Amino acid sequence: MVEKITKRSQQIAQFPFSGRTVSEFKTQQIREVIEGNYRIIYYLKSDDQIDIIAVIHGKENI
Repeated sequence: MVEKITKRSQQIAQFPFSGRTVSEFKTQQIREVIEGNYRIIYYLKSDDQIDIIAVIHGKENI
């Protein structure tokens, strides 16, 4: 699973707008992608930088 999440994070780096916005936050800069049962939540810091905020199981609350 760690390898899958790592690969998905690399995809985010190449295509930062590929993730959907996170409903719990009211901003376009916080997005997420799903990998298996996990949510990878990230922040679009600039055109060429993202920060991973959290990797959580889908059943957990933020």
